[in-house]
Amino acid sequence: MQKDNKGILLEAGTNELEIVEFSIKEALYGINIAKVREIIKADIDMVPVPDAHPSIEGAINLRGSIIAVVNLARHLKVNTPFDKRNNRIIIAEFNKIVIGFLVTSVARIHRISWKAVEQPSQMLQTDQGYAVGIVKIQEKVIFLLDFEKISSHINPRAHLQDPKADEYSAPSSVDRGSKRILVAEDSDFIRRMIIDHLHKAGYNTDVATNGEEAWGKLAAIAALPDLKDVAQYYNLMVTDIEMPQMDGLHLIKRVKEDPRLKRLPCIAFSSMISKELMLKCKSVGADGEISKPEINQLVDLVDSKVL
Repeated sequence: MQKDNKGILLEAGTNELEIVEFSIKEALYGINIAKVREIIKADIDMVPVPDAHPSIEGAINLRGSIIAVVNLARHLKVNTPFDKRNNRIIIAEFNKIVIGFLVTSVARIHRISWKAVEQPSQMLQTDQGYAVGIVKIQEKVIFLLDFEKISSHINPRAHLQDPKADEYSAPSSVDRGSKRILVAEDSDFIRRMIIDHLHKAGYNTDVATNGEEAWGKLAAIAALPDLKDVAQYYNLMVTDIEMPQMDGLHLIKRVKEDPRLKRLPCIAFSSMISKELMLKCKSVGADGEISKPEINQLVDLVDSKVL
């Protein structure tokens, strides 16, 4: 099954997403359809990869592109046999990489509100913290997985790197020490990385673990009777796009529609910055977009946009 972009693109800022429901043994999981290029049968020729991570099942040649395939059951420590005839491979693209995920079966696509996505409690979390959300649809419980974190554990060199101590030692035209950045990001891993980069550059930060929490902070500022300028509190916001309760596009849209907050520069920071998503970011008023593999460019972009 190849993705039909015309059928799944949502209007920007509606706080909705579409997920592909799939299974690993009896458990149900979901992936944002914006990351899915296509879904293929697992009966395609697969070759072993020398000295590969144990989770790599092999590599496939898909229309001239060599793609690594992760056995998701093995990576999640689920004991289930590989059934070449009935299993499926989800071909995904994010962080500027293309990767396949071998799964038991693929069911259907669901359109849901981010409001319906709950953050998992510690009791419902995986050992490695791969669950970023839980959705209840009818009688089903579907776990949304952090595919960026999964792939970074398999190959750390292909993903975000910690900033070097002297990376931002060059003089800046911005008085970074007087500026405060609001960071909205649900992934602990990514949030720490963003904050490390901003702190080493000299910026101050405040954090929110999802869009709803970030909006709560901003709405409280907008409600202050003596507020003259949002820059009294925040000089810029960096926000992920995929977040429980409220996504980054809806968050930016609400900021830009509020007359007391609209001057706040907003940067969308996501693993999925495609041409379509860049258009969505612009349509809700984002002041900049950056993909997660380009985190080393984040400080330069913040410098150019900060109030």
